[in-house]
Amino acid sequence: MKIAVVLNTSWNIYNFRMNLLSELQAQGHEIHTIAPLDNYTRYLTEAGFIHHPIKMDSRGANPIKDSGLILELFSVYRKVRPDVILHYTIKPNVYGTLAAAMLRIPVINNVCGLGTAFLKKNLVSA
Repeated sequence: MKIAVVLNTSWNIYNFRMNLLSELQAQGHEIHTIAPLDNYTRYLTEAGFIHHPIKMDSRGANPIKDSGLILELFSVYRKVRPDVILHYTIKPNVYGTLAAAMLRIPVINNVCGLGTAFLKKNLVSA
């Protein structure tokens, strides 16, 4: 199978998902990582994963930038054509699911922690 995993940072993939992805790869699956470039991206490619960089502001709530993220994920998903997509963190869960639905690609959404929305007292956290 071709499996894509989408998170808000390559650091996050490396620190929290490497065991899972390495095991899936050992079972013969092709692993595609999708996240913004950072200092940990090279570790993902050195592990044999195919990395697709995207632009994502993990803390921002700008609807214009976020709609651009849907289009960017749609483009990557259309190019890669994964059999399944694993989304972690809020933006991939929401925007990645919309992009994948347009292409009829199954997704598995994962929610870990509260995210940054609850760190500040504002309309979103109220």
